[in-house]
Amino acid sequence: MTPVTPGAPNQLPGASQPTPAWSNPNFRRLWRGSAASTLGTEIAELALPLFALVTLSATAAQASTLRVAQFLPFLLATLPVGLLVDRFRRGRLRLMIGADLGRALLIALIPIAAWTGTASMPGVYVIVFAAAVLTVVFQVADFAVLPTILAEDQLVDANGKLSATQSAAEIGGRGVGGVLVQALSAPVALLLNAVGYLVSAISLSRIRLTDSDSQPAAEQPANGQPVAHDPTWRDAVHGIGVTVRHRYVRPLLGEAATFNLFNEAFILGLLLYTVRDAHLNPLAIGAVFTAGGIGSFAGAWFGARFTARFGYGRVLLVTLVLGNSAPLGVLLANQAGPGLLPLLCAVFIVMGIGIGMANVHAVSLRQAATPEDQRGRVNAAYRLISWGAVPVGAALGGIIATQAGAFAAMAFGAVGVSLATLWVALSRVPTLTSIHDAARP
Repeated sequence: MTPVTPGAPNQLPGASQPTPAWSNPNFRRLWRGSAASTLGTEIAELALPLFALVTLSATAAQASTLRVAQFLPFLLATLPVGLLVDRFRRGRLRLMIGADLGRALLIALIPIAAWTGTASMPGVYVIVFAAAVLTVVFQVADFAVLPTILAEDQLVDANGKLSATQSAAEIGGRGVGGVLVQALSAPVALLLNAVGYLVSAISLSRIRLTDSDSQPAAEQPANGQPVAHDPTWRDAVHGIGVTVRHRYVRPLLGEAATFNLFNEAFILGLLLYTVRDAHLNPLAIGAVFTAGGIGSFAGAWFGARFTARFGYGRVLLVTLVLGNSAPLGVLLANQAGPGLLPLLCAVFIVMGIGIGMANVHAVSLRQAATPEDQRGRVNAAYRLISWGAVPVGAALGGIIATQAGAFAAMAFGAVGVSLATLWVALSRVPTLTSIHDAARP
């Protein structure tokens, strides 16, 4: 796959003036689709658990099971999807569009069930699980598509814009989600999630790739199917091996898996604590997550400036320390009294700044360090392990919340998240001065 597209001249690695990613019309279409999809998803990120806790009166165990259903496909489907993405390189974009359309239909079923009086937690589990399988398809394909429409020097800029947009969606999405749940209902908020997926599919369908973008030069298509070596399960296992052995990808993977496991317990405990113990309304809970989105937006938007001044690896480490240590502030929640809401907002805005910066650099580093022909399976292996930790964290958080209370689950998650930084701190990542260093043998 050649990373050259009309309107986006390729730049040699190390070039001082790379073409801005925004000059590429295909990237703008990808960005619009991502923005619409992410905005809807962020609305649902708050609306879905509130729908379970408030509308269906879910218990802590049921709320935990819902999160397990939402993320279990990352453990079960990631490897086969990674093989699919690497095998049908010409069809990656079509996979993303199909996943969007499928998710729009599935998520729309939840408010329909609520309005017809047929909604139940088991039914929601099934719908959420199926939609999550399609999310795996979309995200694995998305990771592999972006480097094919941009030059390597444009990846940090592009990922920065995408991450800033995601953060902006968090600002608007979860705040709007809280307002919608408070003023209208959780089902209405979930319907907007479905609309977001539909808008994303329409935008992605307008992307136009040349043959050189969508087909590696070494492959000769026959009857529309690739005839080069097809990835197999042995290749998938090899992808795991490459991922865990790579000196830069491995510590990022360890940090991500540790963060995801404990953060899931943290968020589950936080939602249960704010709804059941602190009795905050949906609008206030939305404000907490909106604060995190504001921080993420600032971190993603200004992260590249710090990189140019202080070096790639050191900026990544410092931002991880900042973002991963911030949740420890919730340990003061029981003593906060009327100051609980300002405390939680402060914790989330600092957490957002650190994680917003770190995510831009970590994703760009993985893309630059991974050979093009292995991106699909390496990203699949990465997601298998890192996102596979989420249902484990959800189940663990549910057990702790049921046995010891919501605050205990929240505190357990906060302490664990703070330890995730050690993976990167003890690796060679902080020695990187440029993203190009990671791509060298």
